[in-house]
Parts: sequence; C-alpha cells; structure tokens
Amino acid sequence: MRKIIKHLAASVLVPVTRWYLRKERTHSTAGVTVQVYPGVFHPGLFSSTRLLADVLNGVDLCDKTFLELGCGTGFLSITAAQRGAMVTASDLSATAVENAKQNARQNHIAIEVIQADLFDGIPPGKFDVIVINPPYYARNPANERELAWYCGENFEYFRRLFARLGGYMNPNSLVLMALTLGCDVETIHSIGTSNGFHFELAKEKRVFFDGRDFVFRIHKPHR
Repeated sequence: MRKIIKHLAASVLVPVTRWYLRKERTHSTAGVTVQVYPGVFHPGLFSSTRLLADVLNGVDLCDKTFLELGCGTGFLSITAAQRGAMVTASDLSATAVENAKQNARQNHIAIEVIQADLFDGIPPGKFDVIVINPPYYARNPANERELAWYCGENFEYFRRLFARLGGYMNPNSLVLMALTLGCDVETIHSIGTSNGFHFELAKEKRVFFDGRDFVFRIHKPHR
C-alpha cells in the first residue's frame, strides 16, 4: 500500500513541481534571498541543499577556501561567503552560472563563479571545504535542465569526480556530498572506494514516506 501511495503522490508532485519551476522564483532562508531561474535546481524545494546547510552550520568557515561543485543558484556559496569563506562556485550549466552571479550581486557578496565541467575549468589548488550536491541518477542528461539530475548511464560524473577530487584536497579538507536513497548509493560508494576514498555518514533525514536523504563526509587517507 505504501508503494502505491508513494507512486500516486509522485505522479502528482512531479508535474506540479515542473509547472512551478517553469517561471523564475524567489527563495529566502537564514538571511539569504536568491532568485531561481527556470531550469536551475531549487534550493528550497529539495532537501539536499538544506541538509548540506545544516552540516555546514557546525563548521567554522572563516578564512577557509571553499569550493562548491554544482552550485546552482549559489545559495550555499553565498551563505559560506557571508560566514567569511573565500568561495569558488562552479556549475556546468551556463544558466546556473549566470543565476549564481546575479544572486551574489543581489546579496552584495563577492564570490568567484566559474562555468566548469567538474574540475575542467577550475584552476589547480587545494580547498579547505568542498561541497558537492551531485546529479546522482544513472541516465544521460538530454538537455541543460537535466544536468542537475543525471550523472550518465554508467555514472560517468562520479568516475570523473573521484579520479581528480584528491588533487584538490589537503590533508585536513572537509568534503561533503549529498545523496538520496532513491539513487544507487552502493555503486557511487564503490566508485569512490575504488579511488581510495572513505565515506562517513554525517547526517540523514527521512523524506517523503520511506525516502531518505544523506550527507556523507568523504575522506582520503594521506600517506
């Protein structure tokens, strides 16, 4: 019965969400107001951004170098900069990059926003904090809007991410990644561990019947 209810609810929620996001929207949380352009990941409708923000609330970001991969509206990057971080925000979507730049100006915050395909386009360097809200469903994105959701049929996003992530970490880097029970967490973890990374659950939250969202802290032992 629960699966039937969940399927029926999803069949209503998905089209309603798409209808809502067809126009530019405004989202405000904790003193940060952002515009959400059509096609850009909404930081208020989906719990992964809030979960990442909850974990970051317990982290001292003052004077820390901060990288957000897949910044969307720039909400987390702007919040980090308000708390004293030196922020680089990146996204593959040109629409998201422009959206994040506009929101930084609107909030009177200076952050560097780069259009980049993962680390391609990001200058070499080490970051104290790296935040990743990735596309985690195994399908090829068909257009720019789907870049925030689909990681490729063979998890290409994660294979490329973990192949180069270590080069942007220092021994004490805090790396946070959001995932959900609805994606193939086991395969993503397997790709990470095959590249020498360890996953530690930092926070989880129950969402939508028996769904769960997670934030993992990712470590790579330095020898």
